[in-house]
Amino acid sequence: MLPPLNTTYSSLLLIAGAVCLLVAVVILQSRRTAAGASALTFLLLALAWWDITYAMFWAGAPGPTKYFWLDITYIGAVMVPSALFIFTLQLTNKGSWIQRPLLYFMVLEPILTLLCLFTDPSHGLFFAGKRVENSAVILDAGPVFWLNVVYSYALTFASTILIIQGFNRSSGIYRKQFGIVLAGITLTWLNSIIFITGLNPLPGADNTPFSFTIAAVAFAFAIGRYHLLDIIPVARDILIEKMTDGVLVIDSQSRIVDMNPAAQNLLNINTNLFGKPVGEAIKKWPHYQKTSSNFDQLQIEVELGGKPKKQADMQVTPIRDGSGKFLGRLIILHDITKLKDTQNELHQAANIDSLTGAISRGYFIKLAGREIQRAVRYQRNLSLILMDMDSFKKVNDTYGHASGDQALITLRKICAQGSRKMDVFARLGGEEFALLLPETSQKVAAEIAERLRMVIESTSIQHEASHFKTTISMGITEFGIQEHDTFESLFHRADKALYKAKADGRNRVVIWKPGMG
Repeated sequence: MLPPLNTTYSSLLLIAGAVCLLVAVVILQSRRTAAGASALTFLLLALAWWDITYAMFWAGAPGPTKYFWLDITYIGAVMVPSALFIFTLQLTNKGSWIQRPLLYFMVLEPILTLLCLFTDPSHGLFFAGKRVENSAVILDAGPVFWLNVVYSYALTFASTILIIQGFNRSSGIYRKQFGIVLAGITLTWLNSIIFITGLNPLPGADNTPFSFTIAAVAFAFAIGRYHLLDIIPVARDILIEKMTDGVLVIDSQSRIVDMNPAAQNLLNINTNLFGKPVGEAIKKWPHYQKTSSNFDQLQIEVELGGKPKKQADMQVTPIRDGSGKFLGRLIILHDITKLKDTQNELHQAANIDSLTGAISRGYFIKLAGREIQRAVRYQRNLSLILMDMDSFKKVNDTYGHASGDQALITLRKICAQGSRKMDVFARLGGEEFALLLPETSQKVAAEIAERLRMVIESTSIQHEASHFKTTISMGITEFGIQEHDTFESLFHRADKALYKAKADGRNRVVIWKPGMG
């Protein structure tokens, strides 16, 4: 058979093949260690083989058999769908799917297809005697040929679905990255539509290698332009996927665009909610109606519902682009269920002050040590308020010790009502108390202390026939404001601030400052 001589087709195919080879070399030299680089390189080499051997056919190059150049194009063609699918799995963070059974199948199918092709004269399973001489396009053939067509389209379709999913749940630079890849693979489908409808601009030729070549170059551009294969494994697998805190990303229309396994576990979600309203994820929250529509509170404790009931500290951060345009919100859910359980157990343990119901001094020191470790580990704020009831001896002498006890109980109730569940309130002895505020700066702690001081000052205490009022003095400091900070130094600073409040006339809040000792 004399192949149809067409130097235009041949030249275009040679250029496409050369581009694939060049890009493959660039990847091996500059992006070799990137996850997925090997799969993309193999894809480019398979396309280069397909392009160049097909170019030899259109150039009329002589071969040992009449179908030689067309037959060996299949060596590259049958490898392309498998390489594309493996690349897509790595790209979309599903590399765990690439196990031995899948790899064996994806290698075996092309090998069996090629064996059937090259031995077709003895069985007719590939061409079924329907091969037309001098034709570069197969429009009818045997069962193995059609099985390979179905297999190839199935892998391409699966790759497309995975890329669309990745595009839908991404934003910012990730969306641009996936957009380029999606545009490349979409071109291959447009090419198939053009071929099926008979609108092929290259009459008599199979334009598939051109479309896949352009797609592969687009993939390589995504690597070079956005360092896609470096960014995704690090950012998703390490920084997000493996975080113990739940990460939830919602767009400007409150739709879920990303969620890590920790968030799915905290929210008790076992279905795919990407692209769905965030209300679907938080509908079981006890205060769902209040919170779901806006997330205006930047930090709040939330009950997540479910059995067993979970609680989390929720931090909401607006996401904006370089021009300040609002893109969505990043929601971090830190599981504080164990902390809450510990605090609940605390009230039933022997480490509770029998009079006021506050934590005792010894257990407070132990719990404060844990909170300090947590603050250091997660780089969170931690503040301490020491408080002392003013003129307590006078209350005892004037109204009796029972009235003094009632004053201490009242102080504990007011502090409990004015603080969060995660805060730790303790009676250190006599009329001295402490309030430990996790994840709170000393500025916010001072605001809390001032509110408590005003409430206590205005509260009338009643015991039997006695009616009286009292005041408190408070000293405040924050952990970490000095190098090598410890519980002892934290307590010492708060105590110095409390002493200053007493010395300055009582009934006031003082924040520790250098120079107080």
